[in-house]
Amino acid sequence: MKFDFGLLLLCSLTLLLESCSESNKVSGGTIEDQNALLEKQVNDWYNYGLDLNEAAYARIDGGRLAVLDDGSGARAECTADSASIAMTIQISGSVAVTTLKAEGLEQSCDSAFAEFKTNCDNKSNSEFFSLSEGCKEGAFDAACRVKAIESDSANILITYFSAIATNRCFEMSRNAQNSTGRGVTPSSSSKGGESSSSSSAGGREPLSTISPSDTAITIKYDQTLENYVLQYASSVEQLSFDEHVIAYNGLPSMNCIDFTELTLNVNTMELKSHFVKIEGNDIPQCFPMTAKIMKNRLIEKDGNCQYFITFVDGGGLLTGSVLSHVADGELEFTKVKPSGECVSTDDYFSVFFLIEDCKNEIMSTEPQVTHKTYESEFWKCEDGNYNPNPKANPYGEWFRESLLL
Repeated sequence: MKFDFGLLLLCSLTLLLESCSESNKVSGGTIEDQNALLEKQVNDWYNYGLDLNEAAYARIDGGRLAVLDDGSGARAECTADSASIAMTIQISGSVAVTTLKAEGLEQSCDSAFAEFKTNCDNKSNSEFFSLSEGCKEGAFDAACRVKAIESDSANILITYFSAIATNRCFEMSRNAQNSTGRGVTPSSSSKGGESSSSSSAGGREPLSTISPSDTAITIKYDQTLENYVLQYASSVEQLSFDEHVIAYNGLPSMNCIDFTELTLNVNTMELKSHFVKIEGNDIPQCFPMTAKIMKNRLIEKDGNCQYFITFVDGGGLLTGSVLSHVADGELEFTKVKPSGECVSTDDYFSVFFLIEDCKNEIMSTEPQVTHKTYESEFWKCEDGNYNPNPKANPYGEWFRESLLL
């Protein structure tokens, strides 16, 4: 795949010096001139959002996140101890750009760079850029440009970006000895000046033919469904998942979303909660950590259990979600809200649940769906802070504790 910067770039970046021309002259100037122009463009992507006014930002634990009101992009920054990262997403027409710059990552630098590059390379119509060309003393830069995104996907891409950024800042700061930063949920995004970048960000990656690598999955043993609800309630009697629910993913990957839409033919942007049967070997698509835990269990129970996935509107950025009741023809979702005065948005993305039925009790795939609301007493927005305290993490993948037995 080659990028088209008009006459500025006629070859893909990796082949630029080898195949663009037999000489050091190409249409539009010398290779050195084009490299300089390309470097300026990439730096413009990294600097996206730096000229936003202070009013565009609101606090989140360990970072800051700004989303432009016109839906053209967002910027997030996280700081914890000596480590810092900056992320951007920019969307213009059918073209999207995401970037990640990091410093002070130490041991995790190489893996973070490799993960971003792999995710970009697995997209169709994409091109990967890095001025650092990898990690140098714990720092790197990386950018991914994607063409031909769907015209109606910008809103969900930015919402998804915001969720990822919020979770990343939270994870960085949770175990840090010292963390600072501000996070943003957009209220005002008036700019102090026009951005020099004309491109935009964020891309919708098509279904990857590569399943999540089992060896690359780290099991987070504290992320059980029981611990998830105890972030919001004082006991599991007050708030709990139905016994059929064995996993929840509050931040499904784009690979999961594409699997659901392209393979299962289900529109995840509908407010309807679909209920779809899947095979056991498809569990890694949306629940990779759970699948790794269940690896031997699935072999033992092969043919005895049936599996379903369902999803529900995650409700902006400041809610938790619980599938509190599952029966044949029935689903009940409980939306968890923080108490106090909190920022809310009309944007949403779907959160996913995995259901296991080993008694073949579930027959209907068109259940009646009901919704309840649970307001947490201790997950709340304090006076002057319009984001909930960091005691709860509504994102990520969570699994039933009994799977470990």
